[in-house]
Amino acid sequence: MKTISLNMALCTGFLLASVLAYSKENVNKTGKANSHVSYKTDAGNCVASTAQFDLDINNVRARLLAGGDLWWNFSDPKYEVPKGDGTHPLCAIFAGAVWISGMDAGGNLKCAGQRYRQEGNDYWPGPLNSSGNIDAALCSQYDRHFNVYGADIATAQAAFLTKGSGIQLADIPKGVLAWPAKGNQYLATDPTLIGQTFNVTDNLAPFKDVDGDGIYDPMKGDFPVIPFRTGDEKAYGDQMVFWVFNDAGNIHTATNGQAIGVQVNALAFSFATTDDINNMTFYKYEFINKSPNKLFQTYVSQWVDPDLGCAFDDRVGCDTTRSLGFCYNGEAIDAPCGSENGYLAQLPIVGVDFFEGPIADNDSQLGMTSFVYFTNGAVPAQADPLSAAQYRNYQTGFWADGTPFTQGGIGYNGTVKTNYIFPGNPSDPLGWSECSVASILAAQDRRFVQSSGPFTLKPGVSQFVTVGVVFVRPPGNGVGLCPD
Repeated sequence: MKTISLNMALCTGFLLASVLAYSKENVNKTGKANSHVSYKTDAGNCVASTAQFDLDINNVRARLLAGGDLWWNFSDPKYEVPKGDGTHPLCAIFAGAVWISGMDAGGNLKCAGQRYRQEGNDYWPGPLNSSGNIDAALCSQYDRHFNVYGADIATAQAAFLTKGSGIQLADIPKGVLAWPAKGNQYLATDPTLIGQTFNVTDNLAPFKDVDGDGIYDPMKGDFPVIPFRTGDEKAYGDQMVFWVFNDAGNIHTATNGQAIGVQVNALAFSFATTDDINNMTFYKYEFINKSPNKLFQTYVSQWVDPDLGCAFDDRVGCDTTRSLGFCYNGEAIDAPCGSENGYLAQLPIVGVDFFEGPIADNDSQLGMTSFVYFTNGAVPAQADPLSAAQYRNYQTGFWADGTPFTQGGIGYNGTVKTNYIFPGNPSDPLGWSECSVASILAAQDRRFVQSSGPFTLKPGVSQFVTVGVVFVRPPGNGVGLCPD
């Protein structure tokens, strides 16, 4: 089997910087601490989210859910690339979700995570109030996605610049007019929202505040944006989708952990281009602690179940210099299996880049601080997490049974602890990768977890995480990463 260089195949990871370098993020805002010392977070009576929406402006069709997970439809993989007519989809990822955990001042573990809905839910749609609570009605109202296209933003901008105070509601496309940003009085103009009262008094969807009054008003030139820490805050994608979810809407049945009281403002976006960015999607998460208590030793993670066609022939690894986790095929031919189509001889690689991490307590920006894996159907110590403690273990560099990940072999029961599993180039026979341990670790249905931490999540403070999904499919026939 021929060999290709991992560095060559994943060079598109650097395109993240070229896409996003001109964007700007809002600074973190600290709220007033509450003197209440109870560490309990009350659960609401929300029902599980059912909303689904596709981010599909470019060569990717990525399914978005509204309850903390994404890239599937509750039964089948829905991260389709290259995008087709949906009849015989080629899917690179089966599912994904964000995890967050930490310790309260009393030493209690707080955890919110998600994998597959049949195992329970830890997240529910909607924003929390200032006390960290939400009711079923508000959860139901926010069980939806808010979509806007870059072309519509350009249309609204042109109308504002040419007509000024003479601008009319009819001049503003629906997606711009019904963006769920602070103070927006035009949300009810969306036909799907008529009869509902959306009173957005808090910061939800990000926007460019042209007149600086803190209120979103597209009639005054305000428009949706992608917020980042550096660059020009006028940046927006060719498609942007916003939704909001929380971990306090009901009892945690996925991790069985104690609720944190966290609200997550989520923004997915992509660009329609003629280069490799056309095969990429991006996801920005704003984590807001709506409880009155600090969360110490906090970690946030992106969990990924990459199938890359057939689920049972995959291998994983990481590039620590790029905060990148990736999946590649372990066979020369990715044949179909079950209901999943294979990529056949033209083998792809899918990577998830931890582009932007939270701010540590020393004010430095964290990147990917650990990369670990587990396997579907493996022995319990090395398989899917089943409790809050096991979720936390995978976030902090330990196997499900609490054994540390170690250098060499499959990463289990070694002598030197490590936070990064399989960091070597698979094409390098001297590096530590799944290729170098293929004789003792067969290609299988892998899952991986990229984490960032620790940091303290303070009440009323926002922490941001941005990930980008990279997909490359070099031309060739039976070309793989492992040496012959």
